[in-house]
Amino acid sequence: MIFGVFYRKMSAFTKVFHGFALIWLFLSVEAIGQERFTYALSMYDPVSFQVTARPQEGRENLSLLWGGRTWAFANEGNRAAFKHAPEVYAPLFQGCDPLSLAQGYRAEGLAKIYLIYNQRLLLFQSREHRVLFLAAPDTLLAKAQSRARDAKCGPYQ
Repeated sequence: MIFGVFYRKMSAFTKVFHGFALIWLFLSVEAIGQERFTYALSMYDPVSFQVTARPQEGRENLSLLWGGRTWAFANEGNRAAFKHAPEVYAPLFQGCDPLSLAQGYRAEGLAKIYLIYNQRLLLFQSREHRVLFLAAPDTLLAKAQSRARDAKCGPYQ
């Protein structure tokens, strides 16, 4: 009888232990899988947005820490250019969608939906936002600029 109680308690303990082990394993694998997404611009080279016809993917071995983010570059020349003048190549509003900011809320822009306007990189959350922005870019940019700091999309740290 005592053995039966002991066996049931150990069995319950083993199930709980295995449950925690599975949760830990899942979180570890998820964290490893997300490591690549800690790069700014989804690992696209920020300089390539302005100097090539299409943005290029950066390489992990050509990276640089600036503004609290890790930036990846396609080549050493782009990395040197960014290091010399990061504010020229980094997205305006820390990558927040300028139309959303102009409308009073924060939304992250996507690296694949972008616009170079007045020699600055702007990211948008959707193609529709990019089209709407182009209807009155100067007005919307001024509104976004005035609301950026409150939405935590202000200057890079």
